[in-house]
Amino acid sequence: MDYREHLSRPLSKRYVDNLVLEIFANPRDFYLVYQLIFDPDEKVRWRAAWACQKISEKHPQWFNDQHFLELAYLAISTSHGGLHRGCLSILKSISLPENIPVEFINACFDWMISPKYPIAVQAFSMRILYLICLREPDFRHELIACLENVDLECYSPGFKSTRKNILKLLNGK
Repeated sequence: MDYREHLSRPLSKRYVDNLVLEIFANPRDFYLVYQLIFDPDEKVRWRAAWACQKISEKHPQWFNDQHFLELAYLAISTSHGGLHRGCLSILKSISLPENIPVEFINACFDWMISPKYPIAVQAFSMRILYLICLREPDFRHELIACLENVDLECYSPGFKSTRKNILKLLNGK
């Protein structure tokens, strides 16, 4: 299958689901779709991220430390909302590398607390930071303080719910 050509056409959830099933049937093609996240065509990029997001939910082990780093830096640099959201969704599903870039951690804090970002970006950032806290307990107090000190009137119900759940996990309740 020509994945690039497939992703350049208008897609629906059904088409992406079929493409993902094709990848599950031919795992060696995963790399071909993953590489399309970095395609020059913005539509192809975010649609490839959408497919890889679904792949990461079922097969997070297909992603390695290099993928994490590439997606983290892409999340930092992209201005496309769908691609940004897709990268973060993948990153919350896959294993953390040994060394997580400080720029990415700082960006997650910024995305999490800035009301200008969509709730999905805020929630994925919160979840990623929580996962980092599991690996790096020193971040736990910083994340708790950050979440406890936000003015909740500025945030959506989705933010408030995710915040509440993350704080429960962080406080061991």
